[in-house]
Amino acid sequence: MTRVLSVLSRHASTDSPAGAIPPSPPARRASRAWWRDARVLAGVVLILVSMLVGARLLAGSSDTATAWQATRDLAPGAVVSADDVVAVTIPASLAAAYADGSGLPTSPLDRPLLAGEILPAPVESSASDARWVTVPVEPLHAPVDLAPGERVDVWATQGDDLGAVPVPELVLEGVLVSQVAVDGVGLGGEYGVVLEIDPRDASAVLAAARSGAIDLVRVPAVTR
Repeated sequence: MTRVLSVLSRHASTDSPAGAIPPSPPARRASRAWWRDARVLAGVVLILVSMLVGARLLAGSSDTATAWQATRDLAPGAVVSADDVVAVTIPASLAAAYADGSGLPTSPLDRPLLAGEILPAPVESSASDARWVTVPVEPLHAPVDLAPGERVDVWATQGDDLGAVPVPELVLEGVLVSQVAVDGVGLGGEYGVVLEIDPRDASAVLAAARSGAIDLVRVPAVTR
């Protein structure tokens, strides 16, 4: 009898699905809102900061201006060329104090500049302050390395009296040299030297240039 009950019990447990334990459903993780994710929030903040910085840089570009910086020492009276300066950026608030970088200045420098200095704004002056005159100078009648910005004494030697020893006469002292036109050589080998003079001295310089030979004597620069 016991054996029969054991056989019936095994048969019932094998054939009847009612006694089987159903499998557990897969676990489902509750999703979290994106605005509660610290990494997402950090990424959004980073993007916003980058946008603000870029806008600030673009807005700040209009607060600058272009000026000229000397690449070498420049003497007073020199007219700068493209080889003497380089364009630099300065704050727009300082632009009025310096020469405009949109074009090279054409007026001579009124003071010496050291390499690295920014060219100041040209000083406004009336048209009667100075005149520029070109005098012909024969070879070896002026310093061979004469350059714009130096000062010279102008001497004239009249040679109309062939029987007398010519005596040089001082015409002007301490005249500023604005340009040395060594490329424009005349028939006698003369080249032009542009001098900045007072309007009242123009007649004396022109008369000396037409009546005899011109000699230019360098005035040593005074260092303080």
